[in-house]
Amino acid sequence: MAAAYVLMRNRQFIRRERVFRDRNNPLDYMDDCDILDKFRLPRHVIFDLCNELSDRIEHPTNRSHAIPTSLQVMVTLRFYASGSFQTVCADLHGIGKASVSRIVNAVSTALVAVSNAYIRFPLTDRDINNTILGFAHICNFPNVIGAIDGTHIPFKAPSTDEYLFVNRKNFHSLSVVAVCDSNLQFLNLIAKWPGSSHDAFVWSNSVLCQMFDIGNIARGWLVGDSAYPLRKYLLTPMLNPSNPQQVAYNEAHAKTRAPVERSIGVLKMRFRCVDHSGGTLLFRPERACRIVTACVVLHNICTKNNVPVPRNRNQHRFIQQQDNVVYQGINNDGAEVRRRLIQTRF
Repeated sequence: MAAAYVLMRNRQFIRRERVFRDRNNPLDYMDDCDILDKFRLPRHVIFDLCNELSDRIEHPTNRSHAIPTSLQVMVTLRFYASGSFQTVCADLHGIGKASVSRIVNAVSTALVAVSNAYIRFPLTDRDINNTILGFAHICNFPNVIGAIDGTHIPFKAPSTDEYLFVNRKNFHSLSVVAVCDSNLQFLNLIAKWPGSSHDAFVWSNSVLCQMFDIGNIARGWLVGDSAYPLRKYLLTPMLNPSNPQQVAYNEAHAKTRAPVERSIGVLKMRFRCVDHSGGTLLFRPERACRIVTACVVLHNICTKNNVPVPRNRNQHRFIQQQDNVVYQGINNDGAEVRRRLIQTRF
């Protein structure tokens, strides 16, 4: 009788362990270097992120132990960092593939919900002055409050309007336009247009462009390549410089605009899910847009906390290929602004 009782108790314990199993949380067994290498954020920043997102992604239940917030964040960070299939992340953390899909979607949605706190264009006098000073230190180019550039984020062909997402390089993507400061922080992000959309079109249909057009942002210039329209607030390079002043302007313009190219390059190095080296995002366009925004939020958090850039194992190129197409519009008084700048500064 005693042996039968012990056997019954052991079976009950085993069944209970299967229901209330201990999740394999990397925070409990990895050292700081491994966490930074595999999840891109240091331990203390991950703890802060868990505290900020816990109210949005924590789901207590009386049925069984829910996946804790820390593990949800770690699973999502691992997916962002590696771009691997969800099955790989599921096996690594001891959870189901369906759970990984739900977790990545929930954490991405939560990061998008707090994105306005991390992706902010300078609007106060203090922020504007600091941004202008940061760009001036690069090459003494005055009055710059942002550098603008675009990139393509690859993802699988959608079932609806598939042809709209084929870009000029003949693969399916999202057309993303970003504005950055001299510290590689993203100040503005437009991630909602299909890959066939040109950078100039994406920019002209953005809220930030409308704010510049109607005068809500009256100070400072943006610097962009020749794919963007020349405006009094958006300066582009001279296509055919004809004198030393114009050559000097182009050189200073290129160096001042370089931070946005580096920002995009560092973003794709940190989070391989938005780069070709990590494969292709296997999600619908809406979810892919949320993942891109979430990665930019995390990039800004890394930059703010001086997190080192991961090792460049695949020799990812920072410089993005640009279009040589020039878009000119009816509001092309930027030519006069650029001419005066060249004459007085260069």
